[in-house]
Amino acid sequence: MIERVKKGDRDSFEQLINQYSKNLCNYIKFRVKNDADVNDILQDAMLSIWQSIATYEYGSSFKTWIFSITRRRIADFYRSRHDVLPLADYEESFEINDEIEERIDIDRALSRLSDKDNELLHLIFQAQLSYHEISELIGIPVGTIKSRMSGIKAKLKKMLSWEE
Repeated sequence: MIERVKKGDRDSFEQLINQYSKNLCNYIKFRVKNDADVNDILQDAMLSIWQSIATYEYGSSFKTWIFSITRRRIADFYRSRHDVLPLADYEESFEINDEIEERIDIDRALSRLSDKDNELLHLIFQAQLSYHEISELIGIPVGTIKSRMSGIKAKLKKMLSWEE
């Protein structure tokens, strides 16, 4: 299908990209809170993918390749506004119950993690990328990713006072 897209087949591009559009959108929403901005970035990413598909050389998985393009569009968005990537704002108004209290505790713990740690968690659990795919995407060795995940788990356990 990628070869058909490289030859300019728009229908094949639409079919191919539909497999990943929800994950890409969720990834953008994780980094950008305004829905209009999310849609603009998604459109920019799709256009960039379409325009550069001919350069895709199968060195990494297609999924990793399109996530790297999307990641650059998010960075461009913040650079154009001279903003720093925001920490997630997890505070919301709720009628408190045990389940919500636990969720708030988890969200607070996550908000205390660095942006890099939160991005890594999102890529693993939301985007469902493998450690190898993440390694290709953000340019760090798989062993470093494993080490960072171990550190993240330890931090979260300590913040949440979880006992094994």
